[in-house]
Amino acid sequence: MNALDPDIARTLRAACDACFGTTAVWPLVERAYGEPQRFYHTLAHLAELFAHLAPYRADPLWPAIELAVWAHDIVYATTLPAYADNEALSAQWLAQVTHAHCDAAWLHAHASHVSVARDLVLATKSHRLPDRFAVDPELQRAAQIFLDADLAILAAAPDRLREYDRAIAREWAQDPDAPSAAFRAGRRQALEHLRAQAPLFRSAEFAPLEPHAQRNLDMLIGFYA
Repeated sequence: MNALDPDIARTLRAACDACFGTTAVWPLVERAYGEPQRFYHTLAHLAELFAHLAPYRADPLWPAIELAVWAHDIVYATTLPAYADNEALSAQWLAQVTHAHCDAAWLHAHASHVSVARDLVLATKSHRLPDRFAVDPELQRAAQIFLDADLAILAAAPDRLREYDRAIAREWAQDPDAPSAAFRAGRRQALEHLRAQAPLFRSAEFAPLEPHAQRNLDMLIGFYA
């Protein structure tokens, strides 16, 4: 787990308090994203996501997108079969925590945002749009922007890409310089699955990242071959 710059942590805390309308949620977020087995799916990942999404804060569904950012990796197990339930449990967490800690006025104002955010969190399992989003342009755009931002790391510069990939290996209790055969096979399969989804980026704003991301995927797949 990497230490987070105190200024970034303060910014995240203020944003979390404002998003949920209470100071009660931040300690839960901080504890979850600070779990010792995490090296990529940390508060720093949330900060990166918010940086990618900053231009879209005026989007009509920004409250749902923001809720989805906080919740999308709140549950992150790296053991099998628990790993398969991460997204479902993260979406469930969002419903539970808002009902436990947000007041009635907030819940009334944000009921639809929580519903959309839960679907966005579930969509991170496959990084494909939920069916109901396809018929609503606003929902479709919100999902595209959120999912594209989550995948933007794949278009990172070489040093950041290497740092990301090594962090994923460490989350799975692997030596990044000598990962096990089982991890290599699983990681390669996951990367090949992403490559098969081309185009990775569905929004016009993130589409320019596509060529670089595909080259990076090819490089990572080659490493795990």
